[in-house]
Amino acid sequence: MKEICVIGGANIDICGISDKPLVDYDSNPGKISLSFGGVGRNIAEICTLLKGNVRFVTCFADDDFGRMIREDCIALGMDCHDAVMIRGLPTSMYLAIMDDAGDMRMAMSDMRLLAKMDMSHLTRVVQLLDHDDMIIVDANLEEEALHCITQNARCPIAVDPVSTAKAVKFIDLLDQITIFKPNRFEAEAMNGIAIKDEISGAESVRWFMEHGVKEVLISLAEHGVLFGRNGRISRFHHRHIHVENATGGGDALIGAYVKMRTDGYEPDEAIRFALSAAATEIALDKMERRTLNSEAIKANMNDLNIEESIL
Repeated sequence: MKEICVIGGANIDICGISDKPLVDYDSNPGKISLSFGGVGRNIAEICTLLKGNVRFVTCFADDDFGRMIREDCIALGMDCHDAVMIRGLPTSMYLAIMDDAGDMRMAMSDMRLLAKMDMSHLTRVVQLLDHDDMIIVDANLEEEALHCITQNARCPIAVDPVSTAKAVKFIDLLDQITIFKPNRFEAEAMNGIAIKDEISGAESVRWFMEHGVKEVLISLAEHGVLFGRNGRISRFHHRHIHVENATGGGDALIGAYVKMRTDGYEPDEAIRFALSAAATEIALDKMERRTLNSEAIKANMNDLNIEESIL
């Protein structure tokens, strides 16, 4: 069975959702939750829930939170044998402030722990993967680790650039990437093209393909996804959906897309499934998301009215 090796962060998510429109420089009433997260961990979770053969490579802190996250990953079905326990630093943390519509207004991450990833260990893990396997990388990794992965991988690499500040790490590595999933702001931070309409959107996708990326997915949040492959560019969009918490939607998008592509599905089928996975995920709360499965995602596909526009 083909393996999906996810290399990235695992952390504690602290999320506050405001009851009313946010007021700067003030205490806003709302609901605060604590859960297991991290871009890498979230992607590994969705791939595991979709019955993927998932190896998760990360740094867990040797503290109570770190041990709890690791045990939970294993309970979900991830192979964590190549994840390492680190002493002397706390578990990675992600703090998000959401507005009353469920959209993130501000966030802060502390991912110092991932800087402790050992390069010789990472090299060995990557070199053990077969040509038909897939690596998914999140940009919380240090640049040294990203170069280590791209230089030693024999299989395709998929990337989530995580944020505008971290996306620029990949500018010189794009020709090593098979699947790249930025959002519109991360894409603009890399190529300077502001996506304001379908013309500028197509221009942005084309820029990434011209720089070597095989399959480009630019997330437009509620406006769907711009997709490019083999010179063809299109936008997939769907009806308006309810958002419980938009955090994690992009992780579900790339995780589901990669799982479908690894299973041999064509890009058009994979992108429709991935859009449904993201839409289904953000309509659920954190605990409900752990019950996500292929049947629920497929059932939601028709209801979403997903349409493709060739650009």
